Amino acid sequence: MQTKSKRIIGKDDLVDDLTAVGLASSDGVFVHCALGQIGHVIGGPRGLIEALIDVVGDDGLIGMPGFSSDAYDPLDALRIDVSPAEHAQIREQVPGFDAYRSSVRQNGAVAEGFRAWPGVVRSAHPTSSVLLYGADAEDYAQPHDPLGWATGPASPWGRLMKRTNMKILLIGVGWNRCSALHAAESLATHKRTKTRRFKHGGQKDGTWISAPDVADDLDTLFPLVGAAWEEEGTVTMGHVGGAICRVTDYKNLVMFAASWLSDRNRADGVPAS
Repeated sequence: MQTKSKRIIGKDDLVDDLTAVGLASSDGVFVHCALGQIGHVIGGPRGLIEALIDVVGDDGLIGMPGFSSDAYDPLDALRIDVSPAEHAQIREQVPGFDAYRSSVRQNGAVAEGFRAWPGVVRSAHPTSSVLLYGADAEDYAQPHDPLGWATGPASPWGRLMKRTNMKILLIGVGWNRCSALHAAESLATHKRTKTRRFKHGGQKDGTWISAPDVADDLDTLFPLVGAAWEEEGTVTMGHVGGAICRVTDYKNLVMFAASWLSDRNRADGVPAS
């Protein structure tokens, strides 16, 4: 599908485009977005957020990933050598997760704008929170435990599978950005795993813990399972402004991907867990 030429696009245009790709009143929709792919959006992230709210209405639910890095040990990313004393001093200064202050900018400008939106509820996981706005947002967002398997069946990602008309919306991004695929791998019998290490609590009272989780995909299998799902004919393709857009059912995607990923991981020698 060819991308339409970029243009100046406002909230009314966005409402028309979102409706055309299948979003409707009372829908739930989990959004991943690259704002720059849409074109020049009047109002920036605010323009798109207001359009989404208008489309799903008072009975709808909007979700976005709230992944943040404030609870991580910076040495895990920087991979530099320091003395044990220096490492201890660094860890003491890690601020830890704060639902109101921890940025989600790594998930894009729209998610960061959504984080601060009045009425948005943020789940309490130190690294892998979810942002929800609308009907029953609190019920789907909380609790977010246990700390292990952060996108697993007991997490908000798992509970969203039970919501009627819950959809996935990808705007200008591929399946490699779809966080629901982590939820799918959490359900798989054969899944790639890792140990996630982070500070639980604030800078002064936090404790360092290790928790099991699904591994980072690193653009390995998620693009493939997304392509396989598209071949099933259950993904609606369209445009939001100049961005290629994909819409699909949330639960059906997760269940398909859980089976597909389990089969692929088994073939790759990943043991059952």
